[in-house]
Amino acid sequence: MAISHVRGIGLRVDEMSAISCGGMAGVSDSFASALWSLDTLFAMARVGVDGVNVQTEPGSLNELFAVNAANGAWQADVHPAYYGLMMFAQAAPPGSRLLALSGAPGEGVNAWATRAPNGDVRVVLINNATAHGRVVAVRIPFLGGPATLERLQASSPHAENGVTLGGQGFGTATATGLLAGTPDATSVEPSAGGSYVVSLPAASAAMLTLPPR
Repeated sequence: MAISHVRGIGLRVDEMSAISCGGMAGVSDSFASALWSLDTLFAMARVGVDGVNVQTEPGSLNELFAVNAANGAWQADVHPAYYGLMMFAQAAPPGSRLLALSGAPGEGVNAWATRAPNGDVRVVLINNATAHGRVVAVRIPFLGGPATLERLQASSPHAENGVTLGGQGFGTATATGLLAGTPDATSVEPSAGGSYVVSLPAASAAMLTLPPR
C-alpha cells in the first residue's frame, strides 16, 4: 500500500474469496463466510486498499449467488457471504471514512466504526466466537440519543440457509433480488453512563447507526 500510494497509484484486490480455487464445502458456502467477508473488507479498508473484487465463479462453492431460469422465469439462490457484503455496503456507503476506536470489545469480537458523508456514524460488532455470546458497551462521546440496531445472523456458523440481515432474507430462492420479510431493526437508548449496550449471540454481527445531532 505504501509503495503504490506514494506514487499516486491505487491498489485494488482483483480476486478475493474465503477459500481459493473454487472454495471448500462447509466453509465457503456457510454463514461463517458472511462474517468473514464483512470483517475482511473492513480490514482491507483500514490498510488503505482502494477497492476489492469479490470472486463469484459460477457453479463453484465461492459463488455469491446462482442465477437460473425455471418455468420461464429467472430466480436466484443467494449464498451467505453475500449478506456480509450487504452489511458492509450499509456500514460504509460511498464517501465514508473509518473512525479510530479505543478500548477492547472483548475476546473474539471485532469492532469497526465509520462516519458517512451525511454525518451518520455506524458501529459494526462481529462476534467470531462460535460457542459464546458477548455483551459489548459502545460509547460515542460526541453523539447521543437513540440508535438503530440491525443484526446479521443465522442458526449457526455452519448454516447454508436461513441467513437474515435486519430480520430479512432472500429465502431459499428469490425471483426479485429484494430482501423479504419483516424488518426487525430496533431502537436502542444509551444507558445512564452514555453507553449503548449490545448483546451479540455467538457467531453473529450487529450494526448501530447514530444520526448526527
